[in-house]
Amino acid sequence: MSVNASDSISNAVISKFVYQMCYDLDGLFKWGLKGMLSDKGKKDILYFDFKRTSYDKKTTILRASGDIIVPGITTLPNLYIDSKLSQKAHANGRRDVRLDLCSHNPFLKKMDGVCSYIPKGNNRTGFYTLETHIKFGWFFDIFITQNRYKQILEWRLKRLVYNIRLEAEKEQKMNAEK
Repeated sequence: MSVNASDSISNAVISKFVYQMCYDLDGLFKWGLKGMLSDKGKKDILYFDFKRTSYDKKTTILRASGDIIVPGITTLPNLYIDSKLSQKAHANGRRDVRLDLCSHNPFLKKMDGVCSYIPKGNNRTGFYTLETHIKFGWFFDIFITQNRYKQILEWRLKRLVYNIRLEAEKEQKMNAEK
């Protein structure tokens, strides 16, 4: 997704996202995860209700915890998702943030994802990308077809990238007005 913000601002928003993902989930909900629930989850077949995250700098493990809610059917409380967090800054200004699932659970069997900022070369625009590979766990094989996957997750991933872009463009505008 194209972004109209400088490389430094676009990368700063990635840094803000990573920091808040690790240490300030409430802050991330205000902009990065904004608009991810359809009517507070009431219309969703299932959703993950994030409660908290913790990050271990030594192991680079990010632990997300929360409840899996299948409205009207069941709630799986206190599910943990441990992911290895890595970052790479390239010489050309590209930046990659990667998450890899450490161990599977009833919700996720396999997951990896890379969120990147790719500069265009003129320091005024670039692209945000997000590539994910997800295989749901045994519990969700019951509920999730390819169509359901699109209804549940795909639009949220697109929304995440859209929110990151909006934040960078907002920061760019505020910076220009100074």
